[in-house]
Amino acid sequence: MIIDGHAHVYAEKNAERIISSFTDLHHMEPTPSLGKGTVPDLIEKMEAGNTDYTVLANFGPVKSVDRINEWTLAAAENFRRFIPLVSVYPGIEIKKLAGWFRRGAKGIKMHNGIQNFAPDDPGLRPVYAFCERYGIPITFHCGETSRVHLNEYTDIPCLMKAAEQYPGIPFVMTHLMAGDPETVYRAAETCPNIIFDTSITVTGERCIHRIHDDFWESDENTVRAFRKIGCRRIAFGSDYPFGNPVRDI
Repeated sequence: MIIDGHAHVYAEKNAERIISSFTDLHHMEPTPSLGKGTVPDLIEKMEAGNTDYTVLANFGPVKSVDRINEWTLAAAENFRRFIPLVSVYPGIEIKKLAGWFRRGAKGIKMHNGIQNFAPDDPGLRPVYAFCERYGIPITFHCGETSRVHLNEYTDIPCLMKAAEQYPGIPFVMTHLMAGDPETVYRAAETCPNIIFDTSITVTGERCIHRIHDDFWESDENTVRAFRKIGCRRIAFGSDYPFGNPVRDI
C-alpha cells in the first residue's frame, strides 16, 4: 500500500490563483511540472503512481480556516481515498473541532508561519489536550521551503517545544525538519513521538526552487539516515502540487 502523507488541493476556480500567489510570495520559481492543485489532477497522479490514499493537509489564514476545513472534509466524503486533516487556530472551539473529527477528520495541520501564530500559543492548549486525549496526530510545517523567512514560528526550536511538552501526541514534522540531518537525529533521539515526512526534501523532481540540505540527494545518505532513525518513523509525502507524487514515489 502506498500512502502520500502530504498534499494540498483547492477548489478548481481558486487553484491557479492560490498557487500563483503562494509561489510568488515565497520566490519558489515553479517549473512546468508543478501540479494544478485540483482534485481531478491529484486523482490522475494517484492513479499514475499507484497511490492508494492521499492525506489532504490543507490550511489557510485564520479567517478562512473554518471554510477550508469544510471544503476539505467534503472533498474526502466525495472521494474516499482522500484522508482529510483539518487546520486550527488559537481559541478555536473544541466542540467545533470534535464535530470535524466526527465527520471524518484524521489529524490536524498547522503552518504556523503563514497562519502567524506560535506553536505554544496559550490558545492552543485545549487543542493539544484534545489531541493528547484521543491520540490525534498533528502535522507541522517545518522550516522554510523557499528563500523567505516570515517569522520564527516554523523554526525547529519553536516546534520542538510542543513535541516535548506533549509526548502523547504523534507529531509529523514535514520536509525532514527543513532537511538538516543532524537536526533530524537530535529530534528523533529527544522525542520518540516525532515522525518525519520526506516532502520536497527527498524528491524525484524539482517542481519548485528548493533550499534543503543536499545530503538527501545521495541515496546512500538517505538509506543510512532512515535506518538510523528507524523506518517506522518516516512518512512518505509529496507536498503536491509543489512536489510530484509520481516521480517522488
